[in-house]
Formats: sequence, C-alpha cells, structure tokens
Amino acid sequence: MAKSNGWSVLAVILSGLAVAGGVVYLTEKLVNTGKGVVEMVFEVLTEKYKQHRLEVGIKIGEERGRAERQRAWEGWNERREAAFRAGIPFDEPPPGYAP
Repeated sequence: MAKSNGWSVLAVILSGLAVAGGVVYLTEKLVNTGKGVVEMVFEVLTEKYKQHRLEVGIKIGEERGRAERQRAWEGWNERREAAFRAGIPFDEPPPGYAP
C-alpha cells in the first residue's frame, strides 16, 4: 500500500471540489439555456397565436361587412319593387352611392 501524505489527500479533495464546482456551473448554464429556449419558443407561439387571431378577426369582419351590404341592397331592392308595384316614383340611390 502506498503511503499518502497530507498534501496528496488535500490535492485529491481540492480536485474533487473543482470537478463538483464545474458540474454545478455547467448544470446552471444548461438550465439557464433551457429557460431561454423555452422563452423564445413561447414568444414565437404567442406571436403566431396573435397573428391567427388577427386573421380570424379580419375574416369575421369581412363576413359581417358582406352580410350588412347584402341586407342593405336587399332592403333597397324591396323598397324599389314596392314603389314600382304601387306606381310611386323611386329616387332613392342604391346603397353606397351618394344621394
């Protein structure tokens, strides 16, 4: 069995602490990098969700606008036909046209 002096034991202990410190440092870096990646992915997904909601909102608005224009034209046409049947002059401009 080899003789060990106090310096050898101290060197082994210090090198073990250095390795442990390196492992702790590396673990902290990996955890922080992981957090950064999660934040970036979350931001990308949030922006995609916002864009999707905007597109859906625009489509809904366009559909409502088309429906409102359709109702306006149908109402105008019904009033025009009623005036024609009654023999009354009809001078109301169509929807969207200046009087």
